[in-house]
Amino acid sequence: MTYPWLEQVESEFAERLNSNRLPHALLISGPAETGKLNLAIEIMTSLLCLQNTHPACGTCRSCQLLASGAHPDRHFITFEEHPRTGDPRREIVVEQIRRLIASLYLTNTISARKVALIHPMEAMNTHAANALLKTLEEPPGDANLILVSDDPLRLPATIRSRCQNLHVRPPDRENALMWLCDNSDFDQHEAGDALEAAAGSPLAALRIMEDGTVIQYRLVSETLDHLMSGRVAAGAAMAALADVEPLQLWSWLSLRAAAELKTVLAEGNKAKSLSLLQAAADRSRKLLPTPVRKDLLLQDWLIQWSRIKA
Repeated sequence: MTYPWLEQVESEFAERLNSNRLPHALLISGPAETGKLNLAIEIMTSLLCLQNTHPACGTCRSCQLLASGAHPDRHFITFEEHPRTGDPRREIVVEQIRRLIASLYLTNTISARKVALIHPMEAMNTHAANALLKTLEEPPGDANLILVSDDPLRLPATIRSRCQNLHVRPPDRENALMWLCDNSDFDQHEAGDALEAAAGSPLAALRIMEDGTVIQYRLVSETLDHLMSGRVAAGAAMAALADVEPLQLWSWLSLRAAAELKTVLAEGNKAKSLSLLQAAADRSRKLLPTPVRKDLLLQDWLIQWSRIKA
């Protein structure tokens, strides 16, 4: 599926392909859930297509093999299962990159190129990044790497500097709402709430509408309104939010603090308090996997929020 906000980026890639100005490494970056992985897969398909066109022809032997998932010149690197526990890893490890590098130096089987897609790039550990760096410096002549990242600033500067960047931007609010209403049975009001809950990402907003999470977002938003205006106390707010998934809850608390902060930048003390609350929400989200008392973190945050007057 091609998303309208990706059309400019796709045109930029098509121009590079047609003029034979392709880099060995392409970094596709931008906010999460804006269609970057879909774009990367379409670009990979075009690079392997025997017609060398974008969009790919869809009918050549290469395109047919890609559709079946059995293309020998296609390499996809993402999280693997741990060999001992069977659980998904939380990082891309050096063994994966070493296997990839060995494959890139083999002779092509079908296409004119070998193409590797790595996603998400920021999940590579230090050893994996160092192993990949040498290949970025001296890539095989017929190999192309497509690196996908939500947060390119977390990548080593040495890797970023060896890639050409395609930056994906989410659509503005008006176009995002139009797309959401065209692709769902929901009205503009519900789409607007979902878009706020998704920090502007239309794909995440669509998922939030479809799975009903938007109802929880509204609960969080209303609870914070009541808490700030003094209509409820922190204890009652905690009870109201008890069933909201913690990682999602802290993300929404951070978003709400940031949104409030934008409206009060001229009010020094209030702006400072909101900035501290946003930072605290982000810290608490990172502490969720640790033994720290999550209920106390939330209670303290809500108490501090209640002291900010609407």
